[in-house]
Amino acid sequence: MECDTQTCADSRDGTIARESLPADPLLSAMLQLPDAVALFRPHNDCSGALTDLEWLCANPAAERLLGIAPLAGRRLRGGGTDTACPGLFNALADALNGPVQCTVAARRGTTPVRWRVAAGPAPGGLCAVLTDLGPETPTLAETLAESLTAALEHSGESFALFDHADRLVHANGRLKRDLPGLADRLVPGVPFEELVRCFALADPRLTTDEERGAWMAARLERHRRLEPPMVVPLSDGRWLLSRDHAVPGGVLVHYTDVTTLKLNEERLRVREAEALSARAEAESASRAKSAFLAQMSHELRTPLNAVLGFSEMLLSEPFGPLGNPRYRSYAGDIRDAGTHLLALIDDILELSRLDSGGMPIAEEGVDLGTLSLRVVSALQEAATEGDVRLRREVPDDLPLLQGDAQALTQMLTNLLSNAVTHTRPGGEVVLTAHLMPDGGIGLMVADTGVGIPTAELPRILHPFDPPDSTIARNSRGTGLGLPIVKRLVELHGGRLELTSQPGVGTAVVLVFPADRSLPRDRCRPSPLPPVILPA
Repeated sequence: MECDTQTCADSRDGTIARESLPADPLLSAMLQLPDAVALFRPHNDCSGALTDLEWLCANPAAERLLGIAPLAGRRLRGGGTDTACPGLFNALADALNGPVQCTVAARRGTTPVRWRVAAGPAPGGLCAVLTDLGPETPTLAETLAESLTAALEHSGESFALFDHADRLVHANGRLKRDLPGLADRLVPGVPFEELVRCFALADPRLTTDEERGAWMAARLERHRRLEPPMVVPLSDGRWLLSRDHAVPGGVLVHYTDVTTLKLNEERLRVREAEALSARAEAESASRAKSAFLAQMSHELRTPLNAVLGFSEMLLSEPFGPLGNPRYRSYAGDIRDAGTHLLALIDDILELSRLDSGGMPIAEEGVDLGTLSLRVVSALQEAATEGDVRLRREVPDDLPLLQGDAQALTQMLTNLLSNAVTHTRPGGEVVLTAHLMPDGGIGLMVADTGVGIPTAELPRILHPFDPPDSTIARNSRGTGLGLPIVKRLVELHGGRLELTSQPGVGTAVVLVFPADRSLPRDRCRPSPLPPVILPA
């Protein structure tokens, strides 16, 4: 209860205080300032403790600042005039003992602001000047921290920041949603090791204390060393990619949901396994086919040799004339058909050996000039009979080709034989050889024959694929020559390129890699095998 005589006397009339103020010109001038200026009188209880501060007088700026008029006669604390600035009373109470200048938090409506308080003792109480500093402006660091926190909260990934002592500083809301079992533990100050232990206890894959202990030790070691990312499975079937990044003052643990990637990876793994299984089955079927063809070819050769032998014997008439000339004609037809069938069987056997990988190639230096001359000479008679001009353009200084002489002879023989067969009378077949820019060797057989439609080119190189009827009518061979040549050039690490245009002609190019070119002065050419013409 207030008991000082001045308080009791003034409580009867609030105007007494204002009328009893001395007529001080300086005070009158201060009350006209644009800043809020006021005089206060302290009120104490019987024990001498300060209870209230009464507004003795206040200028209009003070009344506008607090939003209360009039202020004279009202009190801080007891009069409700400190609502806008709860800290004003304590700041003014300190000014009773000496000058005070400080900043206190206040409100302007709903907007937080700051007031600067400058106050000091005055006759009968204290005098104060209040200045509105406006809304509190955060520092750059505070603004940046708020922006980063907001960005982390709105991020599509999970983050947890730990300080230098490995205690949690901040975890965004996404991490709490990703790890619902740890949501109540993701509070500032919790150690990283405790979170790891909680995760290990909740992991259904870890069923024993030994497994959990080993997993925790490995996770803590990776966290300490900031090792490469690791994928963490969750109990609900999702997967998180965990990455630890060193940041100033601590470590940032970054989690990315990679469930979709893991599911795609699993689907890809299954498809790869299915593809490997299908490939193995296809290869097995191909080997079985090749083995069947080889076996059948061998079985066919025995009776075919008898057919050819007896047809030759009939034509030679060792036991006397056949009698009727038609018999001799029939025997010739049997021999020709058997020879054609034998060539087909030989080609099938050759293709089977190449497909099964059972045909090793020799590595010897082959003189393409000599080889090409022998093959062209062997085919010259067939070209002359068909009125086809056959010529070769092979440089004498061409490097030797490291390869199998028998296979190279077979490749050139097949290509030139096909070209002569499919070239009309009056046409031309040319064999050329060149040193490629990369040091490899290129062989080309070009003709002015009937040509091949573009749509038929892939089928020509595929064995047992029926060709176009136009091509078939002009072919007397087995149709396996080009597929065999393609397999043989690939065994040498090279490739076959085929271009053609109906009515213009066809060009087949064999390209051998540079590592198969041998200097002529460093090795001697190997002996060449005989040229065997197709039937």
